[in-house]
Amino acid sequence: MTNRLSTGQSTMLDAIRALAAFVVLVGHTFSVVVPDSWFGNVMPFQSLAVVVFFWLSGFLIAYQCLSKAKYSFGEYMIDRFSRIYVLYVPGLIITFLVCIVLLGRAPPTAWDSVGHLFQLQHTPFARMIEGVPPIRIYGGNSVLWTIAIEWWLYVFFGIAFFWRSMGKIEKAFAMLLAVPATFVVGYFTVWESVAWEWFVGAACATIFVYAPQIGWRQVVIPLMAVVAGILWRFQKLSLASQVNMYDLQLLIFSGAGLMLVVLACKDLHIPSPLKWVAAKGAFVSYALYLTHEPIRVLVGQYIDSSRVPNAWLSVFICILFATLLAWLLEDKHVNLRVWLKGKLIAPKDGVAKVQATKLT
Repeated sequence: MTNRLSTGQSTMLDAIRALAAFVVLVGHTFSVVVPDSWFGNVMPFQSLAVVVFFWLSGFLIAYQCLSKAKYSFGEYMIDRFSRIYVLYVPGLIITFLVCIVLLGRAPPTAWDSVGHLFQLQHTPFARMIEGVPPIRIYGGNSVLWTIAIEWWLYVFFGIAFFWRSMGKIEKAFAMLLAVPATFVVGYFTVWESVAWEWFVGAACATIFVYAPQIGWRQVVIPLMAVVAGILWRFQKLSLASQVNMYDLQLLIFSGAGLMLVVLACKDLHIPSPLKWVAAKGAFVSYALYLTHEPIRVLVGQYIDSSRVPNAWLSVFICILFATLLAWLLEDKHVNLRVWLKGKLIAPKDGVAKVQATKLT
């Protein structure tokens, strides 16, 4: 028998996701405040929030794969493609309109555009293979590098998880994707550590699904120990000029802490207004993550964002814009994946699978 997320645990995951997106926004906005802001500059918590997103992604993807019956690699890839691209492509268009058309930044080359569409930005190919031209980050939207890593982590995990159950066509497609996926994931685990947090999240999901569940009383002491470990690591890292939020030990402590927080919320009663806030914050989080950089830079052309009150005004405008975009597009990935599965999944069981998709 496998464990399922309780209402309290699902709400906590929504809250973590919403808070992480907000921290990324505030950290990037306050990194230009004068004099130097402690939050965002001296302590770049926006980078730690990116780490949290990697943990959440690994946890939720692994949880979904372990919990769903009769789930295939083809369905998985359609789900992941739909979830990423329904907002990712509009995010690229918004970045182009704001950063290139309105702000006059250097336009992307055809190679830059193709590279971003195929999730090759910030990947190690140009750095490790001579002759491969680098791909410039689209319009200077600095968060886009993480989307590429997420995509290839999705692909790598999906191949490993579904390999034994794949048909011949799926295996052929998987082998085509396996080389770039292994290259990217290998680089970001061996040379850069951020991919480790994704795998920590996936491991936590496996433990959650199959291990005996515990309540908050059993979590208190280990959680206090993890918090102490995080504070100790912060103290060690603060000896440098800027804290490295991608430090591997800090990543592991953070992943363990997030897992304990989720476990502690099993029987937690959360008031309906807080559930609503967490759900709406999570709903807007991806749109906010993708678009806050071009919008805050655009706002900075009209108000002096180096002043604290104006920085908060910039934060509010970014949230407002992301809310509108999410309202228009966030749930459209469900429509896209239902349509794609209807077209691509084998007819003999396609109807049942498409209907099941509507429920997830």
